[in-house]
Amino acid sequence: MMDNRHRNRQGFTLIEMIIVMLLAGVMAAVTVPRAMRTTPTQEVHKMARQIMRDLESARMRAIASKRVVRVTFYESKSFYAAYQDVTSGRSGIISETEAEARASRFMTRGNLGKIPGADLEKRVDFGFGKATAGPLGSSGDPVAFKNDYVEFDVRGMIRPVDGVRTGGAIFVTHESDPLVVSAVTVTGSGAFRTWDYRDGKWR
Repeated sequence: MMDNRHRNRQGFTLIEMIIVMLLAGVMAAVTVPRAMRTTPTQEVHKMARQIMRDLESARMRAIASKRVVRVTFYESKSFYAAYQDVTSGRSGIISETEAEARASRFMTRGNLGKIPGADLEKRVDFGFGKATAGPLGSSGDPVAFKNDYVEFDVRGMIRPVDGVRTGGAIFVTHESDPLVVSAVTVTGSGAFRTWDYRDGKWR
């Protein structure tokens, strides 16, 4: 009699454990994806940081190879790519060919036709969003560089355009929330910074 009661108690405890494990599994399946989901602010900030790292890599590539490196931003394609001067005399002339893109050797997270480069994160676009002005002044262009590209010379500085060595900025925003905007600024000397637009101010 005692043995039967003992066995019944063990069986009941096992059932309880299975039910608890099933409930824990259901709760984990519901809460873990929510916890892992990123917000628009996180996605845009992450993309701006990645663009800054890629520009820094392009600058270092220009210094190391002693060749001009260009990073071109294709706004309508949500894509950007790096090109390295491949001329025998290091003329600095870049035509944005596949060979020039492959010579840069560091940006391979996407492609535009045969051109390797980097796609923007999903739901992130080049754009000014609801920002009324850029962190360093007004700009209505998501890629505030002449001809939508920036070139680094062999010293890692911005290559002059029309005789002027000026910097610029790249703006990214979230397709679901135009109030979320981040920017990457580049000075003429090749210094970088990321900015976030929050509550009407750049921080």
